[in-house]
Amino acid sequence: MSLSVRKFNTKDNIFENTTGFHRSEIEAAEYRKRTLKECRFRRDEFVSSRDKGKALAGAALGTLIPMLVFSKIQKKNFWKMKYGFNEMASMSIGANVGSITIGSIGKSKREKEKKFNEGVFQVLNSIIPMTMFDCALKFCSKHKKLNNTPTKIISSAAGVLFGTQLGIKLANKITDPKNLVPDRKYTAKDAIANIDDAVSILVLGKVPFADKIHIDKALPFIYGYSGYRSGTSN
Repeated sequence: MSLSVRKFNTKDNIFENTTGFHRSEIEAAEYRKRTLKECRFRRDEFVSSRDKGKALAGAALGTLIPMLVFSKIQKKNFWKMKYGFNEMASMSIGANVGSITIGSIGKSKREKEKKFNEGVFQVLNSIIPMTMFDCALKFCSKHKKLNNTPTKIISSAAGVLFGTQLGIKLANKITDPKNLVPDRKYTAKDAIANIDDAVSILVLGKVPFADKIHIDKALPFIYGYSGYRSGTSN
């Protein structure tokens, strides 16, 4: 008794008769390729140039308004204004609120929710580490034995690390109180975007060379980028 096996390349080949299957697989592969870069930025779907423009405009506006307000208070040109805790916190919140608000126009409830969640994560991971650093710096300044550069550096760095972990946990708790979805992890991209913590240490710590290279001028762009990420999140 012999076993008859059909030729692989005949018209009866099941793989040749499922063109819909092949088409869907190819389309899925192209979609994954097209959106791979987008997903690295907390995006689940492709973001159009129009949506990116809206998010960028909102982030820029949200950053500019606090700068103008504080420049009036300080009676200085906003390019020459001094950045303290209040100025930096206001820019962080403003950039995210502006980008999310304008970027959410015409979007579904689910998309708006994702933008808001990312905004919470970005703001908390900007303000909380900065708050911990500011508190550590003030604590050292009030105690004679701790009021020295090495101690200030160690305590402020510890404050930033603790603040970052606290910000991550708090953001996940606020955006997902019932713990229904996986926690938002702190990625390398977040570390780059939140370089404002390092700049804040130099600015609030009044490190001499920071004034010479005007590193504080980078803060509006850093906060603007943070807001842009929230506004393009979907």
